[in-house]
Amino acid sequence: MRSWIPFIILLIIWGTMLNQTLRLPLHGWQWFTMLSALIYTLAIAYLCFTPTQYNWGGPHKIFYHVLGVPCNIIPFQALSPDFFLNIVMTVPAGIYWYLLSDRHDCKFVLLFGILLGISIETTQFLCDLLFHVERFVDIDDVITNTAGVLVGFYTMVILKTTVLAGWISQLTIKFVKL
Repeated sequence: MRSWIPFIILLIIWGTMLNQTLRLPLHGWQWFTMLSALIYTLAIAYLCFTPTQYNWGGPHKIFYHVLGVPCNIIPFQALSPDFFLNIVMTVPAGIYWYLLSDRHDCKFVLLFGILLGISIETTQFLCDLLFHVERFVDIDDVITNTAGVLVGFYTMVILKTTVLAGWISQLTIKFVKL
């Protein structure tokens, strides 16, 4: 049960975010954007911070152990389906950055992607160290998370030039002001 504590804490935070979201003066498709973003964050929390068994099968990587937590600090040792699934996992984060942020220049999108990947990996490290959730830290995940954010964001940039531009405008909130 101890290994579920990080997810339970994130679930409580998520519930607080949902409560605050329901108080926002949103209209129409903006509700869809906010509620789907919250569901996405819940899915990411489940995928990244629930207990799992270490999977040492598949491509071989050299893992170093830092305070007992396995860490891959050498990028691109081996490509596996997880490598590409991490890109897919963070494409929605790039889409939500486009819809919720007013910062659309490349450096902020890149910074958001890098910080998202580092945040996930750092939290996984701390969760494994403190609660033994049996996750490992992987530099490839930071790289692929960043790539996924960039793919999602630039997909929206391209879609904004199509007939979907009006609908995308209805989904947009510009909630994050930096």
